Amino acid sequence: MTAPSKKTSATYRPIHAVSVASIRQMYAIYEKYYERTSLEIFLRDLSKKSGVILIQRKSDDEIVGFSTLQFFDFEVDGKRVRGVFSGDTVVEKEYWGSNALANTFYRRLVIERFKHPLVPFYWFLISKGYKTYLLMTNNFYNYYPNINGRDERYRRIAEAFCSRTFPDAFDGERMLLDFGSDYVALKEAVADITPEERARDPKIGFFEQRNPSWMRGTELPCLAACDYESFFRSLWDVPAKWVRKHILGTHPRGPARPATQPVPAAADAWYGADGEALEQTKLS
Repeated sequence: MTAPSKKTSATYRPIHAVSVASIRQMYAIYEKYYERTSLEIFLRDLSKKSGVILIQRKSDDEIVGFSTLQFFDFEVDGKRVRGVFSGDTVVEKEYWGSNALANTFYRRLVIERFKHPLVPFYWFLISKGYKTYLLMTNNFYNYYPNINGRDERYRRIAEAFCSRTFPDAFDGERMLLDFGSDYVALKEAVADITPEERARDPKIGFFEQRNPSWMRGTELPCLAACDYESFFRSLWDVPAKWVRKHILGTHPRGPARPATQPVPAAADAWYGADGEALEQTKLS
């Protein structure tokens, strides 16, 4: 019997357009990787989302992964801002390395950015593991928290977002989210932070400094500015990185990812086939 094709496609669907059959397939994938959850919890969380990116196998349209998104508006210092929050992201192990999710996510960011061109727009995510944090830092120019500082304005926006969205879990002094021992968790541990990892990338040590209780499951609130500066800088950086990687062979590559590493975290879902953290060429 011929093995199914590993080629995938991804589409964004508003939450009202996601069928019951699709939701059942999504939950079947979700419960493989998460513990302390249930269909009721999954549906309650899904009902709050604006839409879903569905990853489907091209050969038969079977759903092999998904990512939930929530778009919203709120005020910070009396000014309106817009944002998108990345919720659950799960991809079946056999389909790691597909760029379909990342490309579709970036297109959705661009669409939402230009719907209200004069309103500041941000991508919000929460990170219990350093790879989710690196996903943001490797793909955006202006973000919080930033190892180089100069992010106080973005901190205030992240603080307003957390106070609005997670009031019971938000610790404003530590800038962390603590959902307690009953919080839905991965069935396998997120990637450990080793001395080698800290030496390889100072941002990993910085993440641990900002979220020292990450092993217990506390989440670090993060945001990235989807601003015009980043858009125009990427018009140069994306092709330049592609040339360095594919023609000159001078672009640095990340370490290979262990085969046992779980996939549900957002950063893991957007990893390349060679284990390299996705760079601008993947999200833009």
